[in-house]
Amino acid sequence: MSRKFGERRLDGARVLPQPFLDEFETRDASTRRFVLNALTLFATISPEQQHQALNDLIQREIAILSERSRKFLHRRVKNILEPFHIEKAIEDADVREYYYRYYMLTGIIPERPTPDYLNMLLTFIVGVELIQMIFRMSFMEQQRFFELQGKYSTQAMLFYRYIKPTRAKLAEEKRLNRDPAGNHYYRRPKLTTAEALDFIFETFDLEAITYLGNFSEKLVFEFNYIYAKPKTTSPVM
Repeated sequence: MSRKFGERRLDGARVLPQPFLDEFETRDASTRRFVLNALTLFATISPEQQHQALNDLIQREIAILSERSRKFLHRRVKNILEPFHIEKAIEDADVREYYYRYYMLTGIIPERPTPDYLNMLLTFIVGVELIQMIFRMSFMEQQRFFELQGKYSTQAMLFYRYIKPTRAKLAEEKRLNRDPAGNHYYRRPKLTTAEALDFIFETFDLEAITYLGNFSEKLVFEFNYIYAKPKTTSPVM
């Protein structure tokens, strides 16, 4: 190796941003060596292994964050979803999954779960759970749900922004068996939790999810009316 290697490297274009290098210089020697060793290891493995290594680190960081905030999220999510009769016990694995999904949409992993971050995550979780509820409803139940909303603007928002896209996604995935008699209006799609989550994130962006989460307290929900067994058929939007 040429003795000029170091000088040439310093004169050449840098990959790491200057703020990172400035922060690196402020760290103690053991931390600097740890970073150097980690980057050296990272440079020796394949791109596929690099991707997995990053994912391992992300999952570990998410596990630490979720442990610090799970009690808050458990309590708040339960209270908000209770009026919708969504009796979901948010387990530790669910919290980690939501942290990961939120990271995939935002690219943000905070150093610590601040109140602002937790409130954003809470809104995200509520939005996901409400959309999952809509995915699992029959067409008739969806219609009763949006018709309960007093204002036309709320009805239109709920139908065109959320119900219509869920129906389109179910049709695309061939989860609807339409028939001339209209019996499919009363059938609920059979979805696993994993399938429902995949459909949600393939259909809705972060803004749409959090908007519904923020709007949850303004929604009217009457369980017995929405889920009443059909007596007569009627046209569905």
